[in-house]
Amino acid sequence: MKDESVINAISIDVEGFVESNRESFHVDAKYIDPDRENDEIKKNTAACLELLEEAGVKATFFIVGRIAYDIPEVVKQIADAGHEIGCHNYEHVRLFSTNKKEFAEKITIAKAKLEDVSGRRVFGYRAPEFSITSKTLWAVDALKETGFVYDSSVCPAGMHDVYGIENAEPVIHRFENGLIEFPMATTVVIGKRIPFGGGGYFRLYPLWLTKYFLSKCNKDEEPCMFYIHPYEIGPEIPKIRELSAYRKFRHYFHCKNGGKRVKKFLKNTHFASTVEVLRNEGYIEDMNVHE
Repeated sequence: MKDESVINAISIDVEGFVESNRESFHVDAKYIDPDRENDEIKKNTAACLELLEEAGVKATFFIVGRIAYDIPEVVKQIADAGHEIGCHNYEHVRLFSTNKKEFAEKITIAKAKLEDVSGRRVFGYRAPEFSITSKTLWAVDALKETGFVYDSSVCPAGMHDVYGIENAEPVIHRFENGLIEFPMATTVVIGKRIPFGGGGYFRLYPLWLTKYFLSKCNKDEEPCMFYIHPYEIGPEIPKIRELSAYRKFRHYFHCKNGGKRVKKFLKNTHFASTVEVLRNEGYIEDMNVHE
C-alpha cells in the first residue's frame, strides 16, 4: 500500500568533469589526465557520501563502468555505505554513435563488474546525457535483455539540444517489454513541459523554484527523480580556461556552493534510492540492494 507521503528518488551520476563534457565542447589534450580525473572522482564522491550521511539519506549512484576497473575502491565505498549501485554505461559516451549489439555487450560488461566489485545487484541504468531518445529506443530492449529492471534515461521534454522525447510519459511507467522507466523530473509552465530535476537545472534555477516544482509534483502524488554529479557537490572541478563565457556560466555556475544548496534542498522532503521509491510505488517487490 502506498505511503501517505511521497518519496522522491535522489541519484548521483558518478563520472569525471572532463569525461562528462567531452562530447559537449572541445577539451584540449592538456586537460585530459586519467589519474587526475580519478583523483577528482575520489574526492568528490567522498564529499557526496559525507553529505548524504549527514542528511540520513540513501541514494542511487549511477556509476560509469570503467570506474569499477580503474578505481574500484570508490564503488566499494558507495556500496559499503548502503547506497544503491546503478550503471551509467561502460564509458561516458552518448548512445547515438553505437548500435544495439555493441551497447548490449558494453553494458553487460559494466553491470557484471559493478556487481562483482560492490557485491550488490545492479537493477538500474542511466544513459550518459539522458541519450535514450526516439532515435535510440532500441536500447530499451537491450536493457531488458541484459537483466536490468529499470531505466532512468528519458527526459519527457523537447527543449534540450541533445536529449528528450517530447511526448514521452512524464511519470513512472513501464515500456511494452516490462522495463520500468523513471523519467527525469519535469513540470508544465505556461503549457510547456520543462525539466527541473537536477544537474544544470538545479544549479541555474533559484532553489525556491526547484522546491516549488518538486512540491507541485508531490501534491499530485508523483515522485520526482533528482540527479546531481560529484563535481557539482565536491571540492574538485578542473578549470578549462578556453571555454566561452556561455559555457563557463553553464557548466560552473553554483558548483562551488553546490553541496550547501543540495543540503538545503534535501531538508523537509523525503528522498530515497530509486529501488526504494519503485518499491514504495508498487512497481517492484522483494528487491534488496544488498543482494
